[in-house]
Amino acid sequence: MDPNIRASIQTNTFYYFIIIIFISSISQLATMMTIVFGNISGKEHLVAATIVGSAFIGAFGIIRMMTNMKLIISDMDEKMSETNYGREIKSIPFHVLRFIFAGIFVIIAIIQLISIY
Repeated sequence: MDPNIRASIQTNTFYYFIIIIFISSISQLATMMTIVFGNISGKEHLVAATIVGSAFIGAFGIIRMMTNMKLIISDMDEKMSETNYGREIKSIPFHVLRFIFAGIFVIIAIIQLISIY
């Protein structure tokens, strides 16, 4: 892979991570503060929409980030692959982890939806 493309993918993966964490954290905190301290009677659907929206953003962001990581690792050169780091990083099941982490976002959203209704 071209080093410039590889660097671009690595940078994008880092920014995806930062964006996912920031948006998910802020939206989850705002939603929980609204549920705990706000008067949401009659506004349950609006609060539910923010929960579902933030869960989708987090889940799809995690899937995209893990896909990028898998691409970066699959392009590892032979010299790096033969090191302990290379063997260990290639043994991480990113194809499974991306769905586990995305599922965590969905489970949190379900718990929050149950708490508002």
